[in-house]
Amino acid sequence: MSKFHQAKSFLSYWLNAVNEHSLHAPFIYDLFKKVIGKKHDLATYQSIEAIRDNLCRSTHTVNIKDYGAGSGIDNGSTRKVADIAKYGITKPKYSRLLGELIKFTESQSILELGTSLGINSLYLSQHPNTHVITMEGAPGLVNLAETLFEAQNRNNIKVVEGNIDERLVEVLSASGSFDFVFFDANHTEKATLRYFEQCLANSKEDACFVFDDIHWSKEMEKVWAAIKNHYQVTLTVDVYQMGIVFFNPDIRKQHYVLQY
Repeated sequence: MSKFHQAKSFLSYWLNAVNEHSLHAPFIYDLFKKVIGKKHDLATYQSIEAIRDNLCRSTHTVNIKDYGAGSGIDNGSTRKVADIAKYGITKPKYSRLLGELIKFTESQSILELGTSLGINSLYLSQHPNTHVITMEGAPGLVNLAETLFEAQNRNNIKVVEGNIDERLVEVLSASGSFDFVFFDANHTEKATLRYFEQCLANSKEDACFVFDDIHWSKEMEKVWAAIKNHYQVTLTVDVYQMGIVFFNPDIRKQHYVLQY
């Protein structure tokens, strides 16, 4: 991760991002008004953010085995839970975006690659009739997340422990097709594109994929470019931190950079 690269990428995003006044196609306009440009009801997610706040004050540490490109903050094998909560997981506004996307797409079968502390899993599983499978390679994070889910009575979340490279095909084969996949695991080009292709083969025709950290590095920007150009992708949305992907054949292929 390069701070110079991220600053340059954010400047490019800021200069190119548009709002609803530049949107004319019905689907993307609806998506902006109901999800991206909507003022989120913070009360809906207040209980989850209270958990985040508690994790930010935690005095515990957790052992990490990182299979990906590193955290960008601390690549040691032992990390403070508070540091992960403050610097190593999705910021609240983007976690809320995940929750709103689940509601907008009416997704029920959801896959998350990269559980971490479990905050995004709570957002993904909040709406009725959802079932979330979340995968995590670090046993310490698995134990922490499972304890959190149990305390919140989230019986609709299943945690799969193990290296995603080794277990993803198994999970996909056993779970049927997914409505929604959130990619927040190995931030390398080869691994992310492999996960993308594997999940695409096991997703519904109108599925929604969300990729975290699409501007995290030059390598991740190459990944995002490849995904945008994939022949099955019909619509992509760049909100800087995340990239949103749709495969609906009824939507004309187009890419948007939207203010968020």
